Amino acid sequence: MLCSIVMPLYNKEEFVVTAINSVLGQTYQDFEIIVVDDGSKDGGADLVAAIPDPRIRLVRQVNGGVSQARNRGINESKGDLVFFLDADDWYGKTYLETMVRMAQEYPPGHFFAAHFKAVYAYRPEEWENTEDDVVATAPPFDLITNFYERRYRIGPFVHTNSVVLWRQDLVQFQPCFPVGESLGEDQDLWFRLADRLQLVYCPLKLVAYRYGVSDGLCTTIGLRSVPPAFIRLEQRARKGEINPIERQFAFLIAADARIQVARYLLSNDQRTNAIRELLKAWRAIIKKSWWFTLAMCTFGTPMMMNRWSQTRINKLHIK
Repeated sequence: MLCSIVMPLYNKEEFVVTAINSVLGQTYQDFEIIVVDDGSKDGGADLVAAIPDPRIRLVRQVNGGVSQARNRGINESKGDLVFFLDADDWYGKTYLETMVRMAQEYPPGHFFAAHFKAVYAYRPEEWENTEDDVVATAPPFDLITNFYERRYRIGPFVHTNSVVLWRQDLVQFQPCFPVGESLGEDQDLWFRLADRLQLVYCPLKLVAYRYGVSDGLCTTIGLRSVPPAFIRLEQRARKGEINPIERQFAFLIAADARIQVARYLLSNDQRTNAIRELLKAWRAIIKKSWWFTLAMCTFGTPMMMNRWSQTRINKLHIK
């Protein structure tokens, strides 16, 4: 089963070789790597071209953004399964093997993902034996029956690096990533996938996301405006295009993004705009976070909001 790994590259000379080596060192070796150089201005593409492995293909294009680069990589792919890997991140060495084993049990109509580890830096010793014994015997995975509920309750539990699709399913969503968007563009695809496919999920942390380099993951901490992905999610829920069982959770996910934007606006002394954004999130009035933000908009100060936001960031358990 051929695996296609799509890697957008833009000015990541410092990291890209580590990312590629994490694929070359996989326990599963039937793969191709499509690196789409999105008009980089550094030497990253030349480093890729110098790697002597015929499974690596370098595609060059004029800068069009990460979404356009990923979509180009999907079109260039030839594998049964399509994977993604950002050029500043990496895979644990059993990731491909685990995903292939999941795909062998679940046909098209399903998509696959593992959990991820958010880190500040690459420490090879932390990834030498990542879940090897578990994967070698029987990797745990299960069907997610309500994607939106899980996403709402625990936040982003998949990352671009950790999602895998049957190519025949994925091409039906092209353009998979919204061109011109670079914040929440991956979330947009996951939401659309969840509307039509069933997720098979492995809770092991088999891939890494390098926190603080890219704008990905969309943690909804410090959002300055509501990403279009969440507005479109809200619109689909309003039109009844989402399963009724999951619809309320879709509304709440979008409302959470609006609450974070309201907090950002308040921290920048835009109290009126913050209240307006908060009122658009009225479906989240069941949450303490909504009432807390309303209280801050009514009685708090920008300084108080800034201090509280910084405290939240400091509590993130990122190594």
